Amino acid sequence: MDFCLIKSKIKNAAAMLNTIVVRRRPEMAEPSASLTRSVPVKHTQELEFVTRPAPEAGKIALPTMEGLCFEKVKHITYLEASGNYTVLHFKDKRQVLICKTLREVEQMLSDRAFVRIHRSHTIHLKHLKKYVRGKGGQVLLQNGVMLTVSTGQKESFLAHLKCYFG
Repeated sequence: MDFCLIKSKIKNAAAMLNTIVVRRRPEMAEPSASLTRSVPVKHTQELEFVTRPAPEAGKIALPTMEGLCFEKVKHITYLEASGNYTVLHFKDKRQVLICKTLREVEQMLSDRAFVRIHRSHTIHLKHLKKYVRGKGGQVLLQNGVMLTVSTGQKESFLAHLKCYFG
């Protein structure tokens, strides 16, 4: 089976698992005190929270310390893990610190152009300029940043390159 097809199926399954539907049971006459304090619920009200991949418009909502920041996915050069936070690096040299782990951000970015190259780095293949062979290797991005490819991620990275560039 094709590697890209398998990855696509896994991401679709992960997106479905991230869907949470909260429904109020009809047999409950009155909402409990804990529900009325946190969320006012009407008898027929359904609340849905869905974590979706980036929409077709190409923008993504990024939860920052101040609130939400909306950015175009195509402008993201690479992601860098920083504990339970992630730093997004853009092609205009801006950086945005968001309140999600690297894995959570990768799940938000369903685009097959993003590939993990290291425990702490994920790159956007659109901004890849050069791959330098070595034990794991290194990648040079269009903005001049050089990042190391870990030996454990090398095979997966090269498979993504083959899939993305043909």
